[in-house]
Amino acid sequence: MAQAAGVSPLQSGAQDAKPRTKGSVMATTLVGAHAFEHLYAHSIPIIILAIITEFELGALSVGAVVAIRSIFGGVTSTAGGFLVDLFHHRVALVLSISTFMIGLGYLLMSIAPSYLLILCALALGSMGSALWHPPALGLLARRFPERRGLFISMHRSTGSIGDVIGPLAAGALIAGALTWSGGVGDGAVEVSWPLPWGTVDWRYILGFSTPVMFIATVAIFFLLRNAGSERPVNVDVGARMRTNWAGMKDAFNGTGMWAIFTVSAVRGMADRSLVFLVPLYLIALGVDEFQAAIHVMLMVLPGILFGPLIGGLSDRMGRRPLIIFIMGVTTLLTLAIVFVSNDGYTWLITLFVAIYGMMNFSVNNLTQAAAADIAAGRRLESSFLGLMWGNNTLFGAIAAFMIFGPVEWFDWQYGFYIAAGIYGVGFLVSLLIPGKPKSVQPEPVTARA
Repeated sequence: MAQAAGVSPLQSGAQDAKPRTKGSVMATTLVGAHAFEHLYAHSIPIIILAIITEFELGALSVGAVVAIRSIFGGVTSTAGGFLVDLFHHRVALVLSISTFMIGLGYLLMSIAPSYLLILCALALGSMGSALWHPPALGLLARRFPERRGLFISMHRSTGSIGDVIGPLAAGALIAGALTWSGGVGDGAVEVSWPLPWGTVDWRYILGFSTPVMFIATVAIFFLLRNAGSERPVNVDVGARMRTNWAGMKDAFNGTGMWAIFTVSAVRGMADRSLVFLVPLYLIALGVDEFQAAIHVMLMVLPGILFGPLIGGLSDRMGRRPLIIFIMGVTTLLTLAIVFVSNDGYTWLITLFVAIYGMMNFSVNNLTQAAAADIAAGRRLESSFLGLMWGNNTLFGAIAAFMIFGPVEWFDWQYGFYIAAGIYGVGFLVSLLIPGKPKSVQPEPVTARA
């Protein structure tokens, strides 16, 4: 009697059985937990301000932080997505391991006595963050095929809630006050509200994240323990790996996937450095940590509302025109921040950062949805989304030194010029994305005796 060498994602028998976890429970857990995952991760750009002061570091040391997060996160994301599609019945365990690694990484970072050990602990936390996205986005893309753009954007938006609260709280605690200053001369405005407990050391801020993430670990496993596929029986794992790998390679042939991945990677290159560059540039212009934190907040806060709107719009009108528009506008905004700051801080910087925040992460949401559109025919959503996240973060490591190297030797504004150049390249490549990405057609899978 013939037995299949591996279960192909293209076979009709490979389709998921009736879902064992309600769609509402799965979506609420994944979308809600993403806020906790980002709550502490996005406070790192502000905490780095305290770390470089404590250890007397320069701009290249900040670039090393960006690179470490990108390299370890990229490798983990790429491998994690491929493995999740192979062992989809273990998806709840993977998500739980992700949050556990985040909490443990930040705990170790809070007690690390040297900059080198801080980087090692940060690498562990970054691996945990990267491990979250392939299974989470893959589950959402697979369960809600007609509304991928919307649900992927909603997942990003709740992460943005954590991105907003994290840096704002970290900046206030480190500075010991809620402060704002702006304007010049007689029109200058300065407001300060000291916190009753004074300043808080950055190590305590990170250490307090551990209980939150460990509680989230248990809750996620309990709620999503049945979210994956049924456990396969008598499956040749080697054959499944070969089938999935062949499917991934074929999906890049004539589908527009190369252009989608390139735009996503180029966008990620600049985004990952800009979130560090903006607060450090503002500190150089004379603002304090809390005001710098507000600008980090503004880089993500407007996207909580506009991200899902843009994602839902892309489900109706297509991904390509929105990607092109956002890449072009972002290029101009990055240059505008430098052009208006020749005489120091001005409210125009805040305005441009807020406009940037309206569209921040939207390109990645759209490219992820476009990749999932193509990958859906092979049920390799997690593999492609993991590969895309890994691709983005690894390129982000290169950009970290491209941007912070010149900053170390020249001045902060050169980082913005380079970031704008990277965005400009992404804009040009976005013109090559097909209007309607070509779906991958299923191929027959042969069985062996």
